[in-house]
Amino acid sequence: MSGMKVIKPTTITTAMLTSSTVPEPHPESGESLWVSGTTYGVGAMVIRTTTHMRYERTVAGTSTIVPENDLTNWIEAGPTLRWAMFDRKIGTATTAATAITVVTRPGSISGLGMLELVGRQVAVTLKDAPGGTTVYSRTVNLDGTQITSVYEWFFLDFEQLSDFVLTDLPQHYAACELTVTITSTKPVSVGVLQVGQVIAVGSAQKGATVGIIDYSKKEKDRFGNWDVVAGLFSKRGNLQVLTPAGEFNRIFRSLAGLRTIPCIYIGADQVGFEPLIFYGFFKDFSMVIPYSKYHLCNLEIEGLSQ
Repeated sequence: MSGMKVIKPTTITTAMLTSSTVPEPHPESGESLWVSGTTYGVGAMVIRTTTHMRYERTVAGTSTIVPENDLTNWIEAGPTLRWAMFDRKIGTATTAATAITVVTRPGSISGLGMLELVGRQVAVTLKDAPGGTTVYSRTVNLDGTQITSVYEWFFLDFEQLSDFVLTDLPQHYAACELTVTITSTKPVSVGVLQVGQVIAVGSAQKGATVGIIDYSKKEKDRFGNWDVVAGLFSKRGNLQVLTPAGEFNRIFRSLAGLRTIPCIYIGADQVGFEPLIFYGFFKDFSMVIPYSKYHLCNLEIEGLSQ
């Protein structure tokens, strides 16, 4: 098939995010800052810009303790709109009317992945330093429609490309400035923006499988009628990867080090094979040594629920 790669994430901190077109708080979405000494009713929602989280009041009253330290009266209710794309979770998204632009200083990176996308185009620009010289520039068309005839060119509907990865960013710019812009004529959204180091694993072999684990509840009543309660689902896949024998130790140690880290696993990096992009963990991996020059790595991957 193609070379399999993994993007090991870099955590984006407050200091790394230098600008975003999505404000924090975001008044249009109902976000408001927590104010010490204010009386809040049950269900009131506030945000904290130090943690970039929303908090919901569980007990009516007044408090001078910040919500993140007052779990008796407040519970976490998810990330702020600005930071949803960086929380490394599926199901939370940063949204805007027609465009989102973020500028970060993530340090040395060689890969970028964007998941749960809604939009028409993404532009990625990397400069060697803040305000410096552009050393990398890519524009990604988010129309995943596969055109095979003139008829389809005119009549097929737009097919949203929801996931994509870039694995060729120049990683030797430790002081780089990364700008990512997603645009459309309609509302745009991005669930995950992850940057980091690309780990090459080997060559994915034919016979890979991909599917989902469905957590919906389906029951029959006594008359045989189905009662379905929609729930979350997660992607899963099984890949067999041919790895060079000389890379045995590096690959084994690299994968073992990712066992608790949600990463982007790329089984095939080409349009039309987006289901082979997984965001999650491996449930199991093993390395078989059948050849003198190559080994086989078996990976079972489970995506985060969405």
